Amino acid sequence: MLSWDDLRYLRVISSKGSLAQAAKQLGVDQSTVSRRLSALESALGAKLFTRGSDGLIPSRVLGELLPHLEEMQRHADAIERSVSGDDQRVSGKVRVTTSEAITGYFVGLLAALRVRHPQIAVEVLTGNQAYDLLRGEADIAVRARELTEPDLIARRLTTAVWALYATPSYIAQRGRLTSPEALAGHDLVGYDATMAGTPGGLWFDAHGAGAHMVLRGNSISSTLSGALVGLGIAALPCFLADTEPTLRRIADAPIGVRDIWLAVHPDLARIARVRAVMDFMIEHFDRDGARWRGEQPIAT
Repeated sequence: MLSWDDLRYLRVISSKGSLAQAAKQLGVDQSTVSRRLSALESALGAKLFTRGSDGLIPSRVLGELLPHLEEMQRHADAIERSVSGDDQRVSGKVRVTTSEAITGYFVGLLAALRVRHPQIAVEVLTGNQAYDLLRGEADIAVRARELTEPDLIARRLTTAVWALYATPSYIAQRGRLTSPEALAGHDLVGYDATMAGTPGGLWFDAHGAGAHMVLRGNSISSTLSGALVGLGIAALPCFLADTEPTLRRIADAPIGVRDIWLAVHPDLARIARVRAVMDFMIEHFDRDGARWRGEQPIAT
């Protein structure tokens, strides 16, 4: 007899491509994932993966199994949503996934959320990877990109404006910019290839000729840290950089914008605790709209 729990592990291992990433997703240690996989392979009498330089490579047998696993997961998710949909209590766990840059802002709201809804426990899934709401990996997503999944409910929360920042000591030594495009001769704190599509990455790629890229970060947080220690000019979202007392905008004009979106599965949007967190987030992102647009500090 095959265990659905073992099959659930198998689906996650296949989607992540490594035991370590699967363990992180499942909230267990890697040895547990490895043991479950070995037990399942023994039960099936077949190897499900081979190890390659880029991680686990699915076998032919697994390729035939995957469509059935996905169908089983869809039914399991539908059952869970059906049961949860009858729960109109504003209590329980709500999983919110968002980027590392937005996490600090969102966590800063949780004290007020707890006062309003003390029985809700929020689980924050931080990272630039996209958790799959259709597979039930999270309940609510807040993403700095427009949602393309047609089966999700999406709402634009606000618009995040980006600008150029540096420390007062850097500005005193090197001077302000006559325009955001006048970067030649300056030191830049930029982004690596994984962040090339951000407004900051795109701006430096278009206007950074003649400048010195002294640091490339794979996250907004690492680039912010480089700017804070005075390494050079960084392109950052205003809602984050304007809260840093040791940073100044080095040019008045913004360099780009990025809409911030909220997404949720339609079935989950009807659950009271999920709806309560959604409404709270919509209210506070709207309240702080001027700060996201780089116009004024966030209300306290």
